[in-house]
Amino acid sequence: MQANDVNLTIVALRDVILHEEIEAQRVEMLQARLGGDRVLKNPPIVAPVLDGAATRYIVLDGASRTSALRALRVPDVLAQIVDYHSPALKLEAWHHLLLDIAPARVRQILAAASDIEIIKMDEARAQRALDARDILAYVKFSDGELVGLRGQRSLAEQMRALNEVTRAYEAQAELYRVPTTAFETHVQDPRRFAALVAFPKYQPDEIVNLALNGARLPMGITRHIIPGRALRVNLPLDILEQTKTLAEKNAWLDAWLVQKMRDHRVRFYQEPVFLFDE
Repeated sequence: MQANDVNLTIVALRDVILHEEIEAQRVEMLQARLGGDRVLKNPPIVAPVLDGAATRYIVLDGASRTSALRALRVPDVLAQIVDYHSPALKLEAWHHLLLDIAPARVRQILAAASDIEIIKMDEARAQRALDARDILAYVKFSDGELVGLRGQRSLAEQMRALNEVTRAYEAQAELYRVPTTAFETHVQDPRRFAALVAFPKYQPDEIVNLALNGARLPMGITRHIIPGRALRVNLPLDILEQTKTLAEKNAWLDAWLVQKMRDHRVRFYQEPVFLFDE
């Protein structure tokens, strides 16, 4: 992969749509940082989709940054555009590990949720049901009990019910996103563990359907693995706020990026990287 393989483009924020809910506190923090620094360091990653005759851009990573720019009334955004159906792009799931909350309280939250049917299952059956989308999620409790969560038929109703549950436990538990359902590998002190909420591995077409229909998944359950991510681009917000056309802004952007490459200021890392200043 070369630096010029990365598609960086300025697009109108009005054409950018989300597929997941946002965390208001994080958006406020980013809004303050962007407003102070006046620089967009890492561009959101988006996938273009057709919505009738119009092109929309679904945010795969960077919902908080996108929302913070909207709050600042910035009209356009620098985005890294990727092909959602590229075999190099992987869509995995995050699961929610809940600590420092009583399992009984988690059960109360589930029981109080509207439009959620709770079904006792074993894990093999629950995983099959999750893969087939017969349930929205399943919950493994520290005492060994496992229940599946079944929602209504309507996609919008399912997402509303799932968001109701996740918002309730996010406000009361210490929550960690984990890549596997084997909670034993994630918990150092078993006494802290209450439950693990397992979510399905969605497909790109499902994410597109959700976004175009205005339904949103809970924050932090889709995990997009995207090769060749563009980081530390550091684009001044002044460029995005100019009254010029998108064509004029992108012509400036192209020249700016070419100069960065000529100056050898762009580097591609093939190996995985840990960032300690995020």
